[in-house]
Amino acid sequence: MESNYKVAYDYEWKRLQQRDFEKVAQIRNVKYDRDENEFTIKIFNREYILNCNDETIRRSEDNYVPSAETGVMIVNYLSFTENDMDKTNKWVSLKEIPNGGMMFYPAFYKSSIVNLIKVFGYDSSKLRFCGENLGGKEIKMGDVAFEFQVFPKVFSRVVIWEGDDEIKPSATILFDSSVQYMMHVESIIGLGGYIINKVINELGKSNTEYSIILNLD
Repeated sequence: MESNYKVAYDYEWKRLQQRDFEKVAQIRNVKYDRDENEFTIKIFNREYILNCNDETIRRSEDNYVPSAETGVMIVNYLSFTENDMDKTNKWVSLKEIPNGGMMFYPAFYKSSIVNLIKVFGYDSSKLRFCGENLGGKEIKMGDVAFEFQVFPKVFSRVVIWEGDDEIKPSATILFDSSVQYMMHVESIIGLGGYIINKVINELGKSNTEYSIILNLD
């Protein structure tokens, strides 16, 4: 595990260990097994197990260990606050997330949104293929848009406005505004990149031209 993420990973586990695990399970809509001292959390359509004894994360179906960055993001979802938030259906961009969203947005745009535009900006139907495969719900925004339940209580939308010879394509990723009470802004940024990479990688499974994004599963 990369050293900078290892520090963050250990910190998030330290905060989580101070929580009441059964309360965490209730407010984050995850399962907690007291006998095994493990959380089970669904991310997109896959289950992950967090073992609180050895502070490890693995995918339940094949014991795959997620990347360091993803690990920090997962633990942060459980450890960040004790706010019990429901979905607001108010959708905000990263720029509108308090405590740094606006400051970090330019870098996020270059590292993630640009890839979204490159892959889907001139053929938004590709997003429909990926969104359906990932269990998303198509919604009426832009030319093609999908809403995803990423974590049990974290929802996002990926939106494409298709371009042509005269109009440049554009794209965005939106979050239900409740996310700011459940994850640190840096984890939300990581989450945005994770979602975009996940969508593009889904296309890459059928077209190797697009399997160019880091695997953050």
